[in-house]
Amino acid sequence: MRLALPFLLVISSHCCLAQLQISKVLVNGKPHQLTGDTIRLKAGDHDLIIEFQSVRANAVTYHYQLQGVDNEYVESSYPVSRYTALDAGDYVYDIKALAGREALFQSVIYIKKEQGFWNQWWFIPSIVFYILVLIGVSIYLFLLYDFRQKLRMQHVRNKIAADLHDEVGSNLNSIAIFVEVLRKKAPPEMLPVLEKIIANSKESVALMQDTVWTINPKNDNIYKLFDRMESFASGVLSSQDIGFDFKVETDLGQVSFTMEQRKSVYLIFKEAINNIVKHAEASMVWVHVSRSKDTVHVGIEDNGKGFDMAAESTGNGLSNFKDRAKESGIQFFIESEKGKGTRLETHIAL
Repeated sequence: MRLALPFLLVISSHCCLAQLQISKVLVNGKPHQLTGDTIRLKAGDHDLIIEFQSVRANAVTYHYQLQGVDNEYVESSYPVSRYTALDAGDYVYDIKALAGREALFQSVIYIKKEQGFWNQWWFIPSIVFYILVLIGVSIYLFLLYDFRQKLRMQHVRNKIAADLHDEVGSNLNSIAIFVEVLRKKAPPEMLPVLEKIIANSKESVALMQDTVWTINPKNDNIYKLFDRMESFASGVLSSQDIGFDFKVETDLGQVSFTMEQRKSVYLIFKEAINNIVKHAEASMVWVHVSRSKDTVHVGIEDNGKGFDMAAESTGNGLSNFKDRAKESGIQFFIESEKGKGTRLETHIAL
């Protein structure tokens, strides 16, 4: 069974036999008006019934064949034939009325069925084209939405960074200045408290500056993070006459951290350098940044006195490292032994 499409009926008779009368043509169950020798049907017409009758009553059997559909003549005692779902194309419908083996009457109908638009050569390419257009438009709209979301997020980050720098930073600096003035006039017993306030204020200013730097979209480039790490470590260690070597593999590829990862990596690194200065008694520090597949490794090693891992495993220092790393999904490892220095590593998944 194939798609039904419009067809054309042309009725004629053989020269040597009387014509069978076509009494009725039904298309999709509805009468179809004969106009001369031609009947045209539309593409959606899928059911064709042809009824016929002979002018003699002694025609007892009918033999009909639709060439291209029926392999041979179909014999029937009823003057009706039915076809459904004809393919597009040209057909010849031949009907004979027989008494025994004698052919008494014969008629021929030529049926032509047009192709529907879905069978035209351009239909499938058009569907493919529109699907590709739809996919392309969908991708474009998604990318446009994502781009606008990033712009909106960058605007928010810029505003937060500006507010922190201008308002919070200004207030913290003012506190430090006021306390410094007060210290000059305060009695001796108040000096330790004021010194503590000044130290905390300066520490808060430094932390605020780190946060502002992290939030600022201009610093999303990972190499800016490594430059800041190197600059900080170089300044702190050189002031204590501690040697320093900072190496970054030249080809890390297109690497990017999330804002939270960038913040955690920097603060872990900063705390590690400060701990080396305060406790390690080291003369040399090595920092190495590398990449393996989808992970960036940042290693910090010193040649200081080291410490007992078992004794320090529950200390606040290590806990702070681990908690900060865990918050950002960063793997944290530390190795140390008395007299053999300390090695700290962070593994950041991309």
